[in-house]
Amino acid sequence: PVGRNVLELTDVKDSANYTCVAMSSLGVIEAVAQITVKSFPKAPGTPVVTETTATSITITWDSGNPDPVSYYVIEYKSKSQDGPYQIKEDITTTRYSIGGLSPNSEYEIWVSAVNTIGQGPHSDSVVTRTGEQAPASAPRNVQGRMLSASTMIIQWEEPVEPNGQIRGYRVYYTMEPDQPVSNWQKHNVDDSLLTTVGSLLEQETYTVRVLAFTSVGDGPLSDPIQVKTQQGVPGQPMNFRAEAKSESTVLLTWSPPRQDIILKYELLYKEISNKPGTPEFQKTFDPVTFFLVKDLNPNTE
Repeated sequence: PVGRNVLELTDVKDSANYTCVAMSSLGVIEAVAQITVKSFPKAPGTPVVTETTATSITITWDSGNPDPVSYYVIEYKSKSQDGPYQIKEDITTTRYSIGGLSPNSEYEIWVSAVNTIGQGPHSDSVVTRTGEQAPASAPRNVQGRMLSASTMIIQWEEPVEPNGQIRGYRVYYTMEPDQPVSNWQKHNVDDSLLTTVGSLLEQETYTVRVLAFTSVGDGPLSDPIQVKTQQGVPGQPMNFRAEAKSESTVLLTWSPPRQDIILKYELLYKEISNKPGTPEFQKTFDPVTFFLVKDLNPNTE
């Protein structure tokens, strides 16, 4: 405007050299001024994941800004958990490793830039998953019971902290719990939360512990439980012998079956004869290792 030496320009969006031209009856003069437009920074490029471990994610990104920025802000959040975003500030490079993460978990990550004016908009997000670890906790609610005199069934629930895909379970059992677990008997289970263990000794107490494993390794063992096997059907008496003591008596002797608690013995005997209807005799008596059979027919098998 004529007569003014102050010029206000509005709606200037770009940094550039601006020229001011003054005209009078004496002539024309020019002055050049460099104008720098300051604004919030632009959004950085979408983060690129370059490395993952069980507890960290490393990302890089393009600045997305022609002008220098003061620093970057990273915001990230687990996709499986509710709660606020976690923030990392004052990052002065375009590469950063986020640590302290949970194994085998999905995270969503954003980056924004900050300059002297303030914080700009977020980048597009990237979603990635951390790696696996061995389980951090043992299987839960381990229980055992007998299916038969020599077979038990063991069942459990998954660990609270699997830290990955559970590939299977190992069931350890022993009658000598003071021995190292490496000396216990082991039963592997691929894809189930229960299993049966057979060929157990009768009337023994077994200690049982269970662990879960991922592709990385074994987790901790569960607390021990005890399962007591039952008494089964007794085996045959051993060393069975017969000796005639008189014309009408025979002495029977034997050894008891191994590892069995005998409550009663039952004796069956009859005369060897081709006659139909030959009677069969039965005697039941307390656990001894001999019995005298009386009132037999002389000279008879």
